[in-house]
Amino acid sequence: MKKSTSWLFVWMWGAMVGGAWGIDFRMENKVYFGNQREPAVETTTIFYNGVVYDFLKKPAEITILENQRRIVLLDTERRVKTHVTLHEVEAFVERLRRRADEYSDPFVVFLGRPEFEHHFDPESRELTLSSRWITYRVLTVDAESAELAEEYRMFADALARLNALLNPKGLPPFPRLVLNAELQRREMIPKEVHLTIHSDRSLFPKKRTVLRSEHYLVRQISEADRTRVQQAIEFQNLFPQISFEQYQKQHLEK
Repeated sequence: MKKSTSWLFVWMWGAMVGGAWGIDFRMENKVYFGNQREPAVETTTIFYNGVVYDFLKKPAEITILENQRRIVLLDTERRVKTHVTLHEVEAFVERLRRRADEYSDPFVVFLGRPEFEHHFDPESRELTLSSRWITYRVLTVDAESAELAEEYRMFADALARLNALLNPKGLPPFPRLVLNAELQRREMIPKEVHLTIHSDRSLFPKKRTVLRSEHYLVRQISEADRTRVQQAIEFQNLFPQISFEQYQKQHLEK
């Protein structure tokens, strides 16, 4: 993923909370810039047997979240792998928060400890988290169970934190974590997410909707899904290990 899009993808799709995984399902995800017709990012996320496999279409990468202990990263183009523990990811993110606390800039302070006004329209099923700096507008669907809502949040949280580590010059994950928590509290998952950045000091023009994403839940795992999972496991066993720092460098060069 190009480094200009990596942190934006996180803010749309995804942060680590406790709990046990065991519900099998698939999510199809597409992220768009503004009003573009073609998605900038496409992923398929398969939740299977307590492990989450996230397949990025282009560039071809697979992220595997294993039982809340570690994250395995597979670069299927370069045919290499690396891993990082969830403890390492969480420690890095906490350092980000402490660093934001040291700034006097109100936008940076907000990014470290974001606070939103929450509004939900039961007729349109639209959840809005608004602030002076950032607004999320989310079309929601019921998660069908509290367990599925929790499982979705655990992965979305993990992905947000991981990408903050992979892309250190990007924006921190904390605003997205607030959204993830609110969705789980309501036992909902996103169907469509619109992100607006209001900051004059951001990389984008004031009050411009910079990203939107679409998410489609498939409740049953197919044979094709199992085949993709098995291939990811084979890659994991086959690919040589490189350091996380080397993998990160290659990731940012894409």
